[in-house]
Amino acid sequence: MGIASKFEATMRGLVEGTFGRLIRTSLQRNEFGPQVERAMENHLRGSPNGREAPTLYDIYLSVKDYGIYGNDSKLAQELSGQLVQMARERSYWLERKPVIRFLEDPHVITGQMRVAAYDLTEEAAPSGVDMGDETRSIGPAEVQKLNEDIAREQARNQDTASLPPAWLTLFRPTRGQPMRLLHSPIHIGRHLSNEVIVNDRRVSRHHAEIRYERGQFVLYDLGSTNGVKINGVQARQPVPLRNNDLVTVGSHEFVFQRR
Repeated sequence: MGIASKFEATMRGLVEGTFGRLIRTSLQRNEFGPQVERAMENHLRGSPNGREAPTLYDIYLSVKDYGIYGNDSKLAQELSGQLVQMARERSYWLERKPVIRFLEDPHVITGQMRVAAYDLTEEAAPSGVDMGDETRSIGPAEVQKLNEDIAREQARNQDTASLPPAWLTLFRPTRGQPMRLLHSPIHIGRHLSNEVIVNDRRVSRHHAEIRYERGQFVLYDLGSTNGVKINGVQARQPVPLRNNDLVTVGSHEFVFQRR
């Protein structure tokens, strides 16, 4: 290739590259992963557990991109799993499985995104303070709503035919929506791997579990520090659950119901 041809090709590449960056038709799926990983890295904080990573990621999208990805629960699950894997590989502590939310923002340009990372803890952020992209805490009401969103998402993706209908419903400190018990065992605790995540420092990482055995649901204490109560009575041994039993884990109380 001659000098003139090389110059022409170089200039064409520069121009096409520039317009490629300025004129975006939409985001591509493979662009989300690096952005949420960067948000995790940028918002690490020190804690007694080591380097702790945020557990809520709000992805702000343009109107057009939100129309494509706003209800993509599969993408949200993939990104959450990607963050869990990243945390394991780099020894970051996660209080719970990361939650991904897609939000529409008319100020975001098509083909771009903005990611904000937050902590899901019991302490509420100061009211009236705009935290921007900084890590902040959110209150127990929003924590409960996110738990309910996760439960609904699990219900859409799991087969419920193998177990009789049964539910756990948060009764205190706030009223929650019934969470269907979809498989056995159901794990309860603070760690992100649990199906029922209880955001309470008095609750062990792997606190208890509910198993379906011989036609009944049985509650097992997994050697937790503060134990489990059934109707106000400490239950160190496996206890079969009856309809409307009150299960106490830390400061949280759940009502067990089944048909």
